[in-house]
Amino acid sequence: MIHFLSASVPIPVTSLKKEKIPLLLLLSLCVSATAWLYVHQILGPWADAKDLQKGGLKEQMGDLYPRWVGARELLLKGRNPYGPEVSQEIQMAYYGHIVTAEEAARRVVDEQRFVYPIYVVFLMAPTVYTDFAKVQFWAPFVLGAFAGLSVVFSVGLLDWPLPWTATTALILFVLSSAQIVQGMRHQQLALVVACLLTAGAWLVHRGHLVTAGVVLAFATIKPQMALLPLLWFILWASGNWRSRWRLLLGFGVTITLLIGAGELLLPGWLGDFFAGMAAYRKYFPTTSLPRLLLGDTLGIAVSFVIVIWLLILGWNNQETSRDSRQFVSVFAAFLMGTVLAFPLFTPFNQALLILPALLVVREWATIPRPSRLIFIVLVFWPWITSMALLLVRPPLNPASQLPLLPALAVSAVPLLLPVLLFLRKRTIDVQVRDGSPS
Repeated sequence: MIHFLSASVPIPVTSLKKEKIPLLLLLSLCVSATAWLYVHQILGPWADAKDLQKGGLKEQMGDLYPRWVGARELLLKGRNPYGPEVSQEIQMAYYGHIVTAEEAARRVVDEQRFVYPIYVVFLMAPTVYTDFAKVQFWAPFVLGAFAGLSVVFSVGLLDWPLPWTATTALILFVLSSAQIVQGMRHQQLALVVACLLTAGAWLVHRGHLVTAGVVLAFATIKPQMALLPLLWFILWASGNWRSRWRLLLGFGVTITLLIGAGELLLPGWLGDFFAGMAAYRKYFPTTSLPRLLLGDTLGIAVSFVIVIWLLILGWNNQETSRDSRQFVSVFAAFLMGTVLAFPLFTPFNQALLILPALLVVREWATIPRPSRLIFIVLVFWPWITSMALLLVRPPLNPASQLPLLPALAVSAVPLLLPVLLFLRKRTIDVQVRDGSPS
């Protein structure tokens, strides 16, 4: 398995003919329009009806609301966002009542606690004086912008000289994917974290190591998404300490300032945070794809093997130049490994896979033809099924799973991308730029 992404590939000359670019942009506009029409006319009403039938949610507040309330209560009133009083206020907004211990014992219910590191309040600070209705309205647009920036940074990492029309088309395709659509609808900060990790890698790729460290520190607002990619950057920096120490300096100083500033705002917050995380695993159990497919014992073992393999891969590529394709390939492997090995099965976490997916497209000439066909089917399945549902207009039935048909193939993406990249034709390594390890 060591050869998975350590095997080098050529940099194919990807030249989109000028006459094909308007067609590509037009296709992306059609895909985007179809996807969002499906969300507003099929998926949204079905999800609302399902919630109403369950009798659980009083109102759909999205995943951003607990973070907004926690930031507002801490910054404006000095209240502990991890405390039961703030949690109960959040629960009243979601359910119209407080989640009691008896209710939690009877069934699994999301207690909607503030479970992020305290320094997420610095990112939420500009919104605390704004009514949440406005925050909720603008959040999908802001999160969509972060997803679009992930595409831009990924294209930059791949040194892909695309015209603006082609880049715009790629952004529209990504914003129309079921994973990103879910992240925008649920107002999930996972889209921000994926963008920050990709931006950090792009800054390293360009030689801005201190700034990269600063950006990567902010990505730790979701530690489970950032941990493995950060380990790659640490391994890479240790491979040539003299020229790469600034990356760890930028990261170390920034994360220390974030933790320290959080301690000034809320002394002892780390204990509250870890206690909240322990409770979160009980009231909102999550899983990984290996555990779902193979069961807990074997799935955990497979996840452990994936992590160990990634660490070996990173160690063997410590001296890789920051401006080489190999640096990008290893980073992409760590992103894919994160989605597979960690309990990140919820589709919006696949925002981490934007770079690996674009790497497949960038190196299309090295992918075997049968694998290309599978990739094309997987990409266009949501669009085709969304179009079919819009044409058929099935009756609104909360018990039916038909509105979820476009997301049927989403779970296969974390498995397919590593396979596609493993099957690339292996040739002599060609660096993007000539240079020694730096």
